[in-house]
Order: sequence, then structure tokens, then C-alpha cells
Amino acid sequence: MLTSIFKKHDANGDGKLSWDEVQAAFKELGATWPWFRTEQGFRHADTDENGDINIEEELNLLVNYALKCNYTTKES
Repeated sequence: MLTSIFKKHDANGDGKLSWDEVQAAFKELGATWPWFRTEQGFRHADTDENGDINIEEELNLLVNYALKCNYTTKES
């Protein structure tokens, strides 16, 4: 699932996804322009505008954005 891809990229295990972690996830998903997808993902999901995506509260918004962009995994 997309959720597990994004969670896997929480490299430091702090429960939040940084810009670099989200960009790495979009690269894994095969994004042609991962920087652009990351920027748009933050616009959709970083509701408190603190510069990271909280896995507990905001990850579903990031996953919904990725689904709208037609990103999937073999399990999706």
C-alpha cells in the first residue's frame, strides 16, 4: 500500500515525514518530477504548515494526493 511506502521513508523514526523523506518516497514510486510531487504533496497534506507531515494526523492526506496522481503499488 502507499501508506506503507511513505511510512517506510520515515528514516529517523520520529513519526513525521520531512521534505527529503517524502521526496525519497515519490522517487521510489517512480515520479518523473519527485521535487514537484513533494511540493504538491506538502500543499495538500501539511495542514499545520510546520514543514513536516505527521504520520498520525496528516499521512492520509498525502496518500490521497498520491492516489489522485495515479501512484500505486503492486499491493494497491
